[in-house]
Amino acid sequence: MGKFIVVGGGPVGCLAALQLAHQGHTVTLYEGRGHIPTDPSQSYPIGVNPRGLHAIESVAPDVAQRIRSEGHVIAAWEIYAGPRRVAKQVSGVVYGTSRGNVNLHLWNACTKCPHAITLRMNHRLHSMDFAAKTLTFETTDGSVVVVDAADARVVGADGVHSTVRTYMQQADATFLVTVTPWANEYRVLFGRVGQPAPGLDPSVHYIFSGGYTATIDNGGAKQWTLVTTMRDSDDAGVSSSQLVRETDASEANVAKLKAWIHSIAPAMVDVLSPDELVRYFSRRTYRGAVVECSKFDVDEWVVLVGDAAHSVLPPTGEGINSGLEDTLVLAAAVGCTAGASSCFAAYTKARMPDIAALWTYATHLNASPSFLGERLARLVFLIAESKSHHSIGQSLFGPMGIHRWPYKRIVDKWAWRRLLWINAARVLTYPLSVVAWVLCLPFKLARSTPTYATTKSTFKLQRGVV
Repeated sequence: MGKFIVVGGGPVGCLAALQLAHQGHTVTLYEGRGHIPTDPSQSYPIGVNPRGLHAIESVAPDVAQRIRSEGHVIAAWEIYAGPRRVAKQVSGVVYGTSRGNVNLHLWNACTKCPHAITLRMNHRLHSMDFAAKTLTFETTDGSVVVVDAADARVVGADGVHSTVRTYMQQADATFLVTVTPWANEYRVLFGRVGQPAPGLDPSVHYIFSGGYTATIDNGGAKQWTLVTTMRDSDDAGVSSSQLVRETDASEANVAKLKAWIHSIAPAMVDVLSPDELVRYFSRRTYRGAVVECSKFDVDEWVVLVGDAAHSVLPPTGEGINSGLEDTLVLAAAVGCTAGASSCFAAYTKARMPDIAALWTYATHLNASPSFLGERLARLVFLIAESKSHHSIGQSLFGPMGIHRWPYKRIVDKWAWRRLLWINAARVLTYPLSVVAWVLCLPFKLARSTPTYATTKSTFKLQRGVV
């Protein structure tokens, strides 16, 4: 059997190691962190759908069962525009948990396979030499470790800011990458453990204009979280969302944060402790990117999976799930071409159509139009599409998610609906937005034009100075 090196000990890297070990290969997994965090505040809420659970269950059924037992079934996602609910996506097949919990359980599963999987923590990839087939790691104590990988294949699972991907670009001019930063930035607030949020159903995820709420498991108890959101299109001088980037926990900023929370999710105000409101300003923010690669392998020596290959963004609901499914497709490619020299190319060929479709969907969601007419057209399309038969939500994380249909099949149908419906919506929303702009223009000019008295006094002042 073969030898594999996995770079990155996140959920996808761990599952890739388990998939390869299950086939009888020997795997060495390198992880830059010194431990897998167990503190929920160092993670964020996610939903593991049937696609992701199926990939886990294929080699780690105990982990899949823990996700089911410790997490909770998400009954629905409710989307609000202001205080009004505009859309509801019923689910019942997705398990709410945190990324940290999934990572920890999969890492522990790897530790139970010492005969096949060797774990190396505190090893952060520094560089790769494609000619010599070596990988150089830096350890936390400052030492340098050079690994001879001439007789091994490398799986890059080191996330959206992948070092493996960077060196693949340098080694192969045909390996093209487009990285588009998210239009949104996120920071998470954590409620008191075990305390309910009045009026909120813990089985429902609520999506508001400034963030979303969800529950996670914390030591066997439910804990509400509020993921606050800042969009690039938000007015920097007016919008409270700028607090997402604020680091000063002054009394004024804490008061602004509390007022902002009250405006988007009033039920969360009493769930958050005063100390948590202060901690918010020192907590890390999350801002990734949509990553598009022209292929996933180079020289049959290196292949990318997960966010390193195709990072999307949270609203797709497919970030971790698509990465977990990657490992299943990779294992199938390796198994079908055992001993051959084309397993990574086979993986790229099998996976690319679905990932290209997922990119199409992610790119649409990542857009941040400034024109009101376009924003309204997209909202109309979102509402209409969510109510349609076989909507993208129903197919990805709704009741029909159990079928685990290929992304290409799901997104192709959604793309046709978008082509027809969003253009039909634009016919209505664009002219209305222009009319509204024209009607509001005199009021805007009146507010921006200085009064005669002010102008006269300014003129006198200027004349006196001259």
